[in-house]
Amino acid sequence: MSMNLRPALMLVLALSAGVALAADTPPPPGVAQKQAIGAQGADLKVTLSVDKLKISMLQGDDMGGNSFGWFCINRQPLTVNENYIKNYGAFMTSVATQELKRLGYPLAGKGQSNAFDVDVAAAPDFRIGGILTEAKHELCWLNSSAEGWIYYKIDWALFSEKQQKVVYQATTEGLAASKDKVPDLPKRAIISSLSNFLAAPAILDALKATPDAAAPAAPASAASAAVADAATAAALTLKGVPAAGGGALKNQAQLRNAVVTLETAAGSGSGFFIDKAGHLLTNAHVVKGSKYARIKLQNGDKAVAEVVKVNEQADVALLKTALTDGDALAIRGGVALDVGSDVYAIGSPLGVLNNSMTRGVLSADRMLQGRRVLQSDAAVTFGSSGGPLLDGDGRVIAITQGSVEAGKGFNFFIPIEEALKALQLAVTP
Repeated sequence: MSMNLRPALMLVLALSAGVALAADTPPPPGVAQKQAIGAQGADLKVTLSVDKLKISMLQGDDMGGNSFGWFCINRQPLTVNENYIKNYGAFMTSVATQELKRLGYPLAGKGQSNAFDVDVAAAPDFRIGGILTEAKHELCWLNSSAEGWIYYKIDWALFSEKQQKVVYQATTEGLAASKDKVPDLPKRAIISSLSNFLAAPAILDALKATPDAAAPAAPASAASAAVADAATAAALTLKGVPAAGGGALKNQAQLRNAVVTLETAAGSGSGFFIDKAGHLLTNAHVVKGSKYARIKLQNGDKAVAEVVKVNEQADVALLKTALTDGDALAIRGGVALDVGSDVYAIGSPLGVLNNSMTRGVLSADRMLQGRRVLQSDAAVTFGSSGGPLLDGDGRVIAITQGSVEAGKGFNFFIPIEEALKALQLAVTP
């Protein structure tokens, strides 16, 4: 055999060995691929976003194997590790978001006017979420490209912010396979599963549903008309309620009835009614990124509240529900409370201890990082944010914001006059 032919023959034999080795690896599962239904031309009036996808597999779970090089040798078992659980969901979320954009689905977040103000209209109407429950790989890598196959099984769900519930869910499989080394097999597998989910006509039907069909509308009124245009509304005047005679301790049951537990995609917190028309105050961080929130009343009843005004810098927000004629809290206006006076905080610590009432004293009325805050040792903790701080007569003097360190008594509250000013909100006596 001539010397110049030997390298070529060796390459052919090596490639043949590589093909034989690939044939010994497990074949890919059978997955029926469906065509995703795009939103181009659907004239959707809503927006959606993709929540960070979650990984439900455990560390050490088998995910197949990897081999390496041109000839696919040295196969190594592949298992789930901590880094995969912690970081891969963000990659999947990015891929899903890009694919929704390519398919013409209107994505939330384009309405922000600047980096500080929160445009309520820019929050999503719907969220798509997913949980990766199974992943298998049989890949041969060369640098950052791979041949072989990837299989995913993902539990997808479409969540309506207005209805505060999942309106459609399905588990779909995704498969990406290539006989050539390509750089995007993981991306193709994610898109394959998402396409099978988006192939269901029920998804586009849910996004096309009119607001009236999606959730009961609030009673028509001058106030609700103003709220409907709250994304661009300027000053808003609400009719407040008088303080109940007898003080905070005597009327604590009525006062606690005016405080609710709030739940959103951002977590849980507290809020309180400030009028009989269903308006609530809370912290901006409690409802961050949401148009709607679930509320739970003291008696266990549940409802949905719409986020209508937000000032992120002041950390305050105004919400509106269809509930009317319930208990509301009076606002203390004008006259500052003396340091050393008794105060009362109401909230839902840990998100489960609903409408807990704690007593303390007003420790200070101070400027902190350029902002006025009230300081008190009235006990608050996670879940109390957004609840009221009351004076001895049961009138709101501030909104709970948080504590410097749990159990140290350094709890801070947003003065109610500062909160109302930040929201361009007036509450008549």
